[in-house]
Amino acid sequence: MLQRILFFLLSATLCFCYAQEKNELESGSDFNDYVISMLESYPTDGTHQYYWPSSGTWAGVTRDLYYRGALFTQGDTFKRCYCCGITFEVFFRAYEKYCKDQGKDFIIKDFDSKKLNTFLRQWFGSDGNRKTLLNAVLSNNLGYSVAMDKAKKGDFVQLWRYSGSGHSVIFISWVYDASGKLYGMKYWSTQGSTNGIGYRTEYFSGNSGVDTTQLYIARVVPK
Repeated sequence: MLQRILFFLLSATLCFCYAQEKNELESGSDFNDYVISMLESYPTDGTHQYYWPSSGTWAGVTRDLYYRGALFTQGDTFKRCYCCGITFEVFFRAYEKYCKDQGKDFIIKDFDSKKLNTFLRQWFGSDGNRKTLLNAVLSNNLGYSVAMDKAKKGDFVQLWRYSGSGHSVIFISWVYDASGKLYGMKYWSTQGSTNGIGYRTEYFSGNSGVDTTQLYIARVVPK
């Protein structure tokens, strides 16, 4: 009888610990905090202006990014950036800070520079996948897809508009009208309308509104 009781207590404890670990993993809240802290370190006064070149291989980041002891990608001379460049930069720097605080070497999963470059291209959508950063996260088992009603501040988002244009952003909050109806999204990114890095709200209505059927939300869970 005593053995059964002990077995039950041990099983219950293991189940509780597993459920708690699973919930913490799925919430991604710890890493989201790193993302928010990092994006808030960027000035929104036009220091990092928006720039979208018509050609070339510029990565759209504001500064040099070093990975495993070598320069991974070069920052813009004038500290400019574009949307997928700055969201990747925040991901990269948040991951670096996370690893430092955990007492780990800064290695994104098991990526070498070549693999990280493939990940970067996926994040940018260079492979033609419209889910861009979500595709990069899922393909490399670095997190999971998030439904709109589960979105949290610090999630990464690829949005597409009815006009056909898209944007890479970091989720801040949903926007509701006076009746409580969801009708927009506040985010952080870089765009011409905010003179570079800044917060912006877009809406779901109109010809240029955000198409919620093509709103891809990713939550990163460091590996």
